[in-house]
Amino acid sequence: MPNTLQLLKRRQEPLNLVLMLEFLHFSIWLDFGSPLSRSCMLIHLGLFLIWQPVWKHDEQISWFNSLVFILLTLTFVTFMNWTLLFGWLILLSGFAGGRIIVNRNERATYMNVLTFLITELIIQCTPGLFAIEIQANVSGLFEILLPLLPLLIIFLPVRKPDTRIQSVDLQHALATSTMITLLIFGSLLNMYIGKTDYMLALIQALLAIAAFLFAISWLVSPRVGFSALSQLWSRALLNIGTPFERWLEELARISQQQQTPEAFLEMAMEELVSLPWVNGVGWSAGKHSGANGTLAKHMIEFRTGNLEIDIYTYNPVGAALYHHCNLLVQVIEHFYMAKIRERKLTHQAHLQAIHETGARVTHDIKNLLQSLQAITTVLGEESEGLQNPRTRKLVREQMPHLGRRLQLALDKLIKPAEKPEEFGDLTAWWENLRRLHTEAGVAFHAAIDASAEIPVELFDSVTENLLENIRDKTHAEGPLRIQIDLNANDAGVRLEIRDNGRAIAPEKAELILREPTDSESGLGIGLYQAARLAESLGYVLELDSNRDGAVSFVLRNSLFD
Repeated sequence: MPNTLQLLKRRQEPLNLVLMLEFLHFSIWLDFGSPLSRSCMLIHLGLFLIWQPVWKHDEQISWFNSLVFILLTLTFVTFMNWTLLFGWLILLSGFAGGRIIVNRNERATYMNVLTFLITELIIQCTPGLFAIEIQANVSGLFEILLPLLPLLIIFLPVRKPDTRIQSVDLQHALATSTMITLLIFGSLLNMYIGKTDYMLALIQALLAIAAFLFAISWLVSPRVGFSALSQLWSRALLNIGTPFERWLEELARISQQQQTPEAFLEMAMEELVSLPWVNGVGWSAGKHSGANGTLAKHMIEFRTGNLEIDIYTYNPVGAALYHHCNLLVQVIEHFYMAKIRERKLTHQAHLQAIHETGARVTHDIKNLLQSLQAITTVLGEESEGLQNPRTRKLVREQMPHLGRRLQLALDKLIKPAEKPEEFGDLTAWWENLRRLHTEAGVAFHAAIDASAEIPVELFDSVTENLLENIRDKTHAEGPLRIQIDLNANDAGVRLEIRDNGRAIAPEKAELILREPTDSESGLGIGLYQAARLAESLGYVLELDSNRDGAVSFVLRNSLFD
C-alpha cells in the first residue's frame, strides 16, 4: 500500500498536466468565447494553479498572491479573447521550454507539452487572432488528433522531482517564448510580404529559424575552430552575479593571506555572502562550523567530500544559478583542501627535519665511536701504552678534538638551525686524518699548494662515512686498497677517496647522494646528509668513478676544476 500511494503521488503531476492541456484544448476548439469554452478555461486555470512550477507544493502562498491570482483568473475568463489566449499560450510555452530537465523521460514529457502548445498556437490561436483562413480538413485533423498527444504523457515513467532547485529556468523560458514569437510573426510577415499561403509561409519560417539555430550552434562549437565565440558563451554563463575571474582572484588572495584552513573558510564565506544574489550561508567542515548573513527561506544545499554549505538566496534558484553555485562551492572546497594539505606538508616537513637531524647526529656519534676505536687500536698496538711519548701526544691531540665534535652533536639536538660551522686549517686536518687511520691498506697522497680553511665537520663526515662503507665492503669482498688524495690550490680543495672493490649497483649509485637508501649495516642516510651539507657550504660531493676496481668519491670546492 505505501508503494501504491507513493506511485500515485509521483503520477499526480503528469495527470494534472494532461488534464490541464485537455481542458485548454476544449476551451479553444469548443466554440471559443462561449460559456462552455469559458468554463473549460476556468478549469484549465485551476489545474494550472495545482501544476504551476513557480511556487513549491509545500510552500504557503500569501493572501496577497492568492487574491492577485483570483482577480487575474476572473479577468482572463471574463474578457477572454484571441489576444489574451495568444499571450497565455506564449507564457505556457515558456514554462514548458524552461522546465528543468532531470532525465530523458521528463524531457520527452515536456517536448510533448511544448509540441502541443505550439500547435495550438499556430493552428488555431494565430489564425483566429489575425483572421487567417485555414483549410477545413487541416483544422479538423488537428482538432481530432491534438487531444491524443497529451495522453502519451501518462505512459511515460516518472521519478521524484529534485526540490533543491527551482523548476523553471528563466533564461530557457525567455529563449523559448522569444523563439516561438519570432516563428509566428516571421510567418505572418512572410505571408503578407510574399502573398503566400499561411501554412507555406509557416514552413518557410521554420526552415529559416532552423538554419539560424544550426549556424549559431555550429559557430559556438569549439570543434569548428571559432573558439572565441565558445569562450564568450562560457564566460557569460560563468559570470552570473559577479565576474568569475575577479572572484577567483579574491579567493586566491584570501588563501595566501590566511594561514589556517579554518580562517580561510571563514573569509571565503564572507566573500560568498558578498555576491548580490546570496542572502546568507551556513557551513560545516568537520568540527568547525558557522554562518554568515541572513538565513532566508530559499535554501540550496551542497555536500562535497569535506564541506557542507547551505546557500540562502532572496529568490528561488534556477538551474543555471544552481550549477554556478555548485561551481563556486567546488572552488572553495579546492582551496580549503589545499590549505589542509599545506598544513599537513608543513607538519611532515617539521617531522622530517627532526628525523634528519636525529639521523645526522646518530652518524656523528657513530663517527666519534669510530675515532675512539681508532685511538684504542693505536693504544693496543703500543706495548708501553700511555707511557710511550708518541701515544700520549696522539691522545692529547685527539681527545679535545673529539670533545668538540661531541659538543657539536649536542648543539644540533638543542638548536640545529643556530649551530655555527667550525672551520679549521686544511694541513692540520690532513695530518690528524693520517694519524687516526694507520691501518694497513690505506695510502695517503697530498698536494697542498696553498693554505686553506675548510669546514671540518663536512670533511670529517665525508671521510668517515666513505671509509666506514669501504670497511663494510671488505667483509664481503676481502681486503681492499684505499687511496685518499688531497689537492689544494688557489681555486679550491679537492678530496678523493678511492677503493679497488666492486662497483656500486647502478640503481643504488643513482640515488645514494640524492636520497636515503636501504642499508644492511647502517641507516642509509650518511652520504645523503653529507651531500646536502656539502651543497649548503658551497662544496660538491659526487661519485666520480663507478666501475669494478675503481670506485671513487670526490669532495671538491664548487670552483675547483
